[in-house]
Amino acid sequence: MKQKSLFLLFMVIALVWPVACAGRARSEGAAFSAAQSNQAGVHDHTEHEHVAQDQAEQTHEHGDETAVTAELQVVLVPSELAVGQNRVAVGLLDADNSMIHEARVHFHYFDLSNPDAPQLEQEADAYPVHAPDGLTTIFAQVRTFDRAGEWGLQVTAQLANGKTAVQRIRFNVSADSRSILTGEAAPRLQTPTLADADGDFSRITSAWEPNPTFYRLSLDEALRNGKPTVLLLATPAFCRTRFCGPAYEIVSELESAFGDTVNFIHVEVYAGLPDPSQNDWELSPIMTAFGLETEPWVYVMDAAGQVIYRAEGVFAAEDILAVLP
Repeated sequence: MKQKSLFLLFMVIALVWPVACAGRARSEGAAFSAAQSNQAGVHDHTEHEHVAQDQAEQTHEHGDETAVTAELQVVLVPSELAVGQNRVAVGLLDADNSMIHEARVHFHYFDLSNPDAPQLEQEADAYPVHAPDGLTTIFAQVRTFDRAGEWGLQVTAQLANGKTAVQRIRFNVSADSRSILTGEAAPRLQTPTLADADGDFSRITSAWEPNPTFYRLSLDEALRNGKPTVLLLATPAFCRTRFCGPAYEIVSELESAFGDTVNFIHVEVYAGLPDPSQNDWELSPIMTAFGLETEPWVYVMDAAGQVIYRAEGVFAAEDILAVLP
């Protein structure tokens, strides 16, 4: 129960992700729930928990309001969506505020340029992404937005118990992003290495069992050696979301299998290790350079240093493998 409470705290309070109120089926013209602000700083100065470590093709039928038999809450995962390629992801909660792990989920995207006349623009199946600890599941789809402004998302979930649930949320797509996007060049900057720290891991990572390979190269060195690069921005010991530790484990497992042909780098979210509180939780230079304020993030760059994939929060090893050459 403690783990479940921590999860709900993260999902509903800590990151202030927009939650759509539970409801029954909507008709095609029904309103989309207004999204709350989902911008949150990486660290809460007043409260902090060290809880870090802690599709096959299927036939789709459009949601029919007469067939909806379950209530659904939808939590939008990304802290921002911008013109270009994004990973749209949602967490689903049932009427009892319990996370839904097993469901067939389908997305309908609506153009809300005229909110009184939503226009169906695209639909797609979402795929599940399970956190390694089994406590969290999100449903995601990689989607390219060609315009900024208001969009609507209808989420249809066919649940494991045979029931169907539908919910709608509204979100904004920005014309410009404060962060480095897919298709852009990664900043070529120096990041801390084990040599810089005179062999002292505690000065460059909060991981309990550091992977030495992560700290052999600086990011600028990796981006010019002709190999693709996987960059993890996470803080296992100081993570607000408790996803940093599992993310570190996933990337470490990938490194053990593909370290000969791919660069793997981890950089902490905060400066001033081993105790970032002494620096008032100042963000590390790489977070500023990438324009990030949440954690964890994973970026994948091709051999030329161009971003070919990025994901915020929960991700799976398969997501990374799918984009590596």
